[in-house]
Formats: sequence, C-alpha cells, structure tokens
Amino acid sequence: MRMSRQEAGAGVRGGIPRAATWNVLLAACLLLTLLACTAREPAEREHRARSRNALVDGQVGPMRLIHVHILAPPMNQQKAGDNLGLYLTLVNNSDRPQTLDGVSTVHADEVVYRSGPAAAPKPIHVTIPPHGTLSLQEGRDRPHLELIRIHRPLGATPIDVTFRFPTAGTLTMRIPVLPLSHGAGSPTPS
Repeated sequence: MRMSRQEAGAGVRGGIPRAATWNVLLAACLLLTLLACTAREPAEREHRARSRNALVDGQVGPMRLIHVHILAPPMNQQKAGDNLGLYLTLVNNSDRPQTLDGVSTVHADEVVYRSGPAAAPKPIHVTIPPHGTLSLQEGRDRPHLELIRIHRPLGATPIDVTFRFPTAGTLTMRIPVLPLSHGAGSPTPS
C-alpha cells in the first residue's frame, strides 16, 4: 500500500511535532528541576555550621557565629538542674545593627544572658553594631549566655541550640559540650 504525498506529509508533520513537543517538555522539566536545585544552594549556604577544632562556626544571613561551645564539668559531676555556660563570638557583616533576641534548646528550661558571672540572668537581647563584633566568650567578669536548669547530664554529647536574629534569620547548630578545663578562649574573627 502506497501513501500519497499528502498522506505522507501529514504523517511526518503529525509525528515529528509530537515527538519534538515531548522532547521540549522533557527538556523544560529537566531545566526547571536544575534551576530549583541550584536556587536552593545559596539559602543552604546562608544557614550553615561547620566544625573547627571541636568548636563550631555558623552563619545566618550577615551574622557569623564563631567558636560556639558549651563548657561543663565532667559527666559524673553533672546533674539535672545545673546551669552551663554557652560561649560564642558574634560578627555582623552588614551595614545595619543586628540583634540576637532568642536562644533555645530542648535540653534546658531556658537560655539567658548574663553580663558577668555573678550578674542576674536577663532575657537575651543583644545588639551587634554594623560591621561589629560582640564577644560572649568565657573569661573573668565577661558577658555570656547560659543554659538554665539542664534537664539531664549532657556529658560530652553535642546538643542542638537555635539562635534567632529578627532580620538575619534563625540558625540551629549542633554545639559541642566541652570540659571546663578545655577553656576555648576568645577567637579573632577572620
């Protein structure tokens, strides 16, 4: 059976455009998938944490959290209800002030700010000036954060702690629990 030119042309025009349409749709789907994957990368990079010498660093938006750690006595000296120091340095890489207005963990009743070891605990509301640094590292009469009434001895197990900045965002980091004798000192931001 022979096809007329008109019938053959209709088959070619009818078959190829359908296949081409499917190829174009498939290519568009693959392109959209690729774009969606790469669009997420900067957001994931914005909220990151990395380990450095048993301490962690993190970043959310323009805020860098450096040398973050918790100091605790040995496991056999820890008990539920203890308070533990949470230490870090905050670096603001933006042109406007940034505020840390909340820190939380499921491992303690609350996290508070202390302007010194003997100072009364206060709700967390610390402002970091534009292109400025705020050290909340351990040291004599230095301000720091503190976990109040831990729910159980932590030992040396890292715990999740969430830091909230109203304009920069929220970052949850796995924070190492180090022995009191470790004393990490204050880092110099790079």
